[in-house]
Amino acid sequence: MRRDLVDTYLHWTNDPVVMRGNGRAEPETRENLAAGTDVRLAGDNLHFTVYDTTRTADDGGPLPVGTTSLSIDDYVGTAEFFIVLGEEGRGRSLAARATRLTLQAAFDHGLRSVYLAVLERNTPAIRAYARAGFQRIGVRRACGWWDGEVCGEVLMDAVPSDLAQSTLSPAASARPR
Repeated sequence: MRRDLVDTYLHWTNDPVVMRGNGRAEPETRENLAAGTDVRLAGDNLHFTVYDTTRTADDGGPLPVGTTSLSIDDYVGTAEFFIVLGEEGRGRSLAARATRLTLQAAFDHGLRSVYLAVLERNTPAIRAYARAGFQRIGVRRACGWWDGEVCGEVLMDAVPSDLAQSTLSPAASARPR
């Protein structure tokens, strides 16, 4: 993650599609997001900005389109996965590619398992996670919000052998860095 992209991260975080996918009704403030970014940058977890290498940003580099994060528990060798993809990154198969690359980084880091929770009505995300190598392991009932209605969360996890069985090739045009 990059501190100089806080305003871009804020734009993505407060995008109505992202807010719905996270079950949030209230937008994030710049101050809270900036403070959270500083904490993330100072910590031991892995955080990446996702770039679309097929498009160019105003500065001439690849276009930033989202973030991925791994909240790591080194003691047990696991991490929880998070992704935010801005409007400019959706509908291009970048979520699945960025997820796969982040999983690869997790397993290269020595983790044994990565898990996530996704609102059950967020079917595009569930499909992207499955394409990247995550497997569905259960549902937590009535624990989330989707457009103001109660819904469940699908629980998914991945282990290193799942990457070999994913439907994505190892090379990708989105890269977290």
